[in-house]
Amino acid sequence: MDFEQIRAFLNVASLRSFSEAGEKMFISQPSVSVRIKSLEEELGVKLFDRSKAREPSLTEAGKIFIDYAQSIINLQDECREKLSKQREAATGLVYVGSSTVPGSYLLPGLLAAFRKIAPSIDFYVNILDTSAVLEGVLNYSYDLGYVGSVKQDERLKYTPLVDDELVLTARKGLLNKADFKEGVSLDILMPHHLILREKGSATRQLLEKKLNESGYDLNSFNGITYINSLEGIKQAVKEGLGIAVVSKLSINEMVQAGSVDIHTIRGLDLHRSLYLVCHRSRVLGAAARKIKDFSIKEFTK
Repeated sequence: MDFEQIRAFLNVASLRSFSEAGEKMFISQPSVSVRIKSLEEELGVKLFDRSKAREPSLTEAGKIFIDYAQSIINLQDECREKLSKQREAATGLVYVGSSTVPGSYLLPGLLAAFRKIAPSIDFYVNILDTSAVLEGVLNYSYDLGYVGSVKQDERLKYTPLVDDELVLTARKGLLNKADFKEGVSLDILMPHHLILREKGSATRQLLEKKLNESGYDLNSFNGITYINSLEGIKQAVKEGLGIAVVSKLSINEMVQAGSVDIHTIRGLDLHRSLYLVCHRSRVLGAAARKIKDFSIKEFTK
């Protein structure tokens, strides 16, 4: 078993593609296949289910091996870093996964400020729903994640960064603000059409949880339109398609422009935190550690 076999395994596991793993490692797809096959022969188990040729998935043995494989690579990377005279010279590419709200409304300003002090560090940022981001952190696709909810998993470490609140947004004048100084009751909302994010969205997860606690569910509304884009939802509300519950951070500009109104929902506590998340078993490189520390310092000072 050698390090290049293990790195090939980890890249195929995270990218779910032998060819993309080869591109990342600057070797051919057949070379990746040979390394994986040699590793499987040495271990005496199949690590990937190849029944879907274009998207190999981990077998049960592969799922067991992945954390050990990452630990081995972590030790190699840590050893190299400690032996290097340039250990503290933070350079390179940091892979970041982010859910929609932090990715669109926190990260741009954060990265702009960070670049002023660390111009040699580059970023690959992928904006997905929270569930996909957490999966990417767990399978080592991302060095760091920025998300709007917590999934209980002992492998994940969360650091709260900022407070956020979900608010009801509606077309300008649809709900008279003077009538709802204490918030809009759920009974008033149910006859309206709801515009909603996809299942993996942290915003949707929190809304569904709070509705259920109050004796309601999504079927209580007078119809639902699903849009897997926050910007699409905001524009749909502006055009009068229906009402939506969104992050206050995301809707502030439209409120200030007079395009939509926002309201609280009476009886629902829709406050939450936005988090930085990382894998407890992953030893971050100098560049990733630097942006992690900067994020915590910027948002918790």
